[in-house]
Amino acid sequence: QIAHFKTFGFLVLRQLFTPEEAAIMKRESDEIFAEGLGNTLPTGRVALQPFFERRPFMSKLAEDDRIYEPIQQLLGPGFIWIGSAGNLYVGDTGWHPDCLDRDCGMIKVIFYLDPVARDTGCLRAIPGSHRLPLHEDVSPLTRQRSDPSVAPFAVSPRDVPCFPLESQPGDVVFLNQNLWHSSFGGRKGRRMFTLNFGAEPTTDAHIAYLQNLYQSNLQNIERMQFTQTGRFYEESFLNSDRPRIRGMTAKLVELGFI
Repeated sequence: QIAHFKTFGFLVLRQLFTPEEAAIMKRESDEIFAEGLGNTLPTGRVALQPFFERRPFMSKLAEDDRIYEPIQQLLGPGFIWIGSAGNLYVGDTGWHPDCLDRDCGMIKVIFYLDPVARDTGCLRAIPGSHRLPLHEDVSPLTRQRSDPSVAPFAVSPRDVPCFPLESQPGDVVFLNQNLWHSSFGGRKGRRMFTLNFGAEPTTDAHIAYLQNLYQSNLQNIERMQFTQTGRFYEESFLNSDRPRIRGMTAKLVELGFI
């Protein structure tokens, strides 16, 4: 599994959570969105950060063995908390990587609470595109996000060669954030929730990237999510008495991400 993730940039663990646990996540997430906390983006998508920290069951998932131990194996000791997000998606998502710095070692852990397949909104990934030279070879796909008629490889966005990460409630997708991915054909309001982690920052450049990312996230909250308190990280995580949570947020406190 580790070799699979490092080579292809993703890993899908089937039925990592039980149907009963998936039902709890659905209930807690529905409660959050019912409170009107999410921000509706121009596309119609509803998004909210932070997310998992807002409910009892979901707030424990970042330290759950089924998430924590794979992340520790993939990122190494000293990994840090990047944050969580909840989304109700609308329409297609064009090809893109999430991380703008290939050296930062970030992983997104994805929960879909609705069945998603190749043509109904699952993530499509270009295997190995988190690594050079393929990562840069496929970069012309960026132009398709603003103009789907652009065809740098003589195919439409949805016909780009890829692997579909089809998912059922209870499955968990681990995604290298440098991997090129997309989504097509999903129904309106499909639920996608994420936990995000990063490798221990060991260089000035890595710390500078995290600081810029934090400022960008904070600006998004202040600009769009008017129900927020103007903070990106929840107090319950920054000053948690739970050893695993405290371990992954101690560096955030040290860097002043409060």
